[in-house]
Amino acid sequence: MYSQKLKKMKLPAKIIWLMLWSFCVAEDCKEPPPRKSTEILSGSWTDQTYLEGTKASYRCRPGYRTLGNIVMECKNGQWVSLNPSRICRKKPCGHPGDTLFGSFQLTVGDAFEYGAKVVYTCEEGYQMLGDTNFRECDTDGWTNDVPICEVIRCLPVAAPENGRIISGAMESYREYSFGQVIQFECNSGFKVKGNKEIHCSENGVWSAEIPRCEEILCKLPAVINGHAISQKAVYKENERFQYKCSAGFVYSERGDAVCTEFDWRPYPSCEEKTCNTPYIPNGVYSPLRIKHRIDDEITYTCNEGFYPEAHRNTIKCTHSGWVPAPRCSLKPCHFPQIKHGKLHREESYRPYFPVSIGKWYWYHCDQNYVPASGDTWAYITCTQDGWSPVPSCLRQCTSNYFKNGRFVYSGRTYLQGKSAKVSCNSGYSLPNELTTVTCTENDWSPSNCAAVSSSHQQNRQHQQV
Repeated sequence: MYSQKLKKMKLPAKIIWLMLWSFCVAEDCKEPPPRKSTEILSGSWTDQTYLEGTKASYRCRPGYRTLGNIVMECKNGQWVSLNPSRICRKKPCGHPGDTLFGSFQLTVGDAFEYGAKVVYTCEEGYQMLGDTNFRECDTDGWTNDVPICEVIRCLPVAAPENGRIISGAMESYREYSFGQVIQFECNSGFKVKGNKEIHCSENGVWSAEIPRCEEILCKLPAVINGHAISQKAVYKENERFQYKCSAGFVYSERGDAVCTEFDWRPYPSCEEKTCNTPYIPNGVYSPLRIKHRIDDEITYTCNEGFYPEAHRNTIKCTHSGWVPAPRCSLKPCHFPQIKHGKLHREESYRPYFPVSIGKWYWYHCDQNYVPASGDTWAYITCTQDGWSPVPSCLRQCTSNYFKNGRFVYSGRTYLQGKSAKVSCNSGYSLPNELTTVTCTENDWSPSNCAAVSSSHQQNRQHQQV
């Protein structure tokens, strides 16, 4: 029983021993608290060993901040943060500020906070005042002022001698802003040597030098295949140069040229005169040549049913082309032969025959003849089938006088082919016992009443009985 009590007394002793052992073996920190990049250790830490439970305080470095205190404690030989989430963070600086006619770019960091840097640039045509083009987020905020961009300017410009500024001119002492344009023009008789237009560029200088005004002069040109009429060595603006082309050559454009700021216009030139290869539908020509020169001749023949419209089939190459123009037309109408009539002004028209289809002419008949229409004048038209209508003149007979008899109806007119009744005098009659006469090409037929023989008269009387 005693031994059991002894055993019960040994158990608390072990616990006490373990507690004493733990206290005795508590481990100290063998080095000072750690140094940090964003925090500064407060106090002096020169010892090599620090007891368990020792505390160290930190504060944020300039440019950093945190809420509350940052404390580390020595535990089991290690420095342990009492508030691990409490750290120093970079202080923000806010927006760095925009600049008119420019922009900025974040070149250091990725937010507007301590250590960040922004670099400003100006738009094209603008330049920055001063040499500082950046701002940095420092402990007290952004360094430097927001840069200012001002427009780039070019020096004043004066008009060239014998010229003037026609656009964009300003007072002689005024500078020009980026992008402004100046246009130049020379006085009459002078031309611009250089650029007629310059502009103020992005680097503050003019895009080109100010042009000069030179007097417009043209030298005596050399005329190939031709020669000059006037022999002046130098010509001024608007003066004319005249020349002639050699035989077989013609002016490329015209026989004179004018001195301009762009040299001679048009430039004096002579070219060999040729005619195009003739194109003759419904016809052929000879001889065949590669080139047809002035005064060359060709002969052409029209296909069956066609004729040379110019009434001749030999044509010549001239300065104005082929003369006469070769053309084959449908078979024409020849000069009309009108018996007892003629065309109006036929002598003046005759050289132009034969004529082409569609041509028409007036005609009239001789005395005592009229057109088939009975009118005084009639016209005929050339058609594919010839003259239409066929021209004709018909005899016109009058019933006025009839030898050895009389017309039953006196004073009337009859066209060729028509008949009129006639009454013969006693002892006279018409042949074959006719009682009418017919208007023919040569007047009335028969032309008179003939005397009747005595035997013939007795037979008639006997027949009447």
